[in-house]
Amino acid sequence: TPEPRLDDCERMGTLFGMLNKCLRGLGFSHMLFGDKIVEPVVVLFFWLLLWFLGIQALGLVATLCIIIIYIQK
Repeated sequence: TPEPRLDDCERMGTLFGMLNKCLRGLGFSHMLFGDKIVEPVVVLFFWLLLWFLGIQALGLVATLCIIIIYIQK
C-alpha cells in the first residue's frame, strides 16, 4: 500500500509548513535541485539571506547545506 501523503505542516513543522502552504497557494512552485525538491519557503529564505547578508553569506550557507545533504546520503 502506498504511504499516505503528508501535509506540508506535518512534514516541515508548523511554521515552515504554513508558510510553504501559503506560498504554494499564491502560485509559487517547488524547484528541482538535482534529485531533491526545494520548497518555496526555502527559496524565500535564501533570497532573504541574500538581501540582508550579501552574496558571501549566501554562498557560505549554500555550501554548508550542500555539504550536509551529501554527508547524510
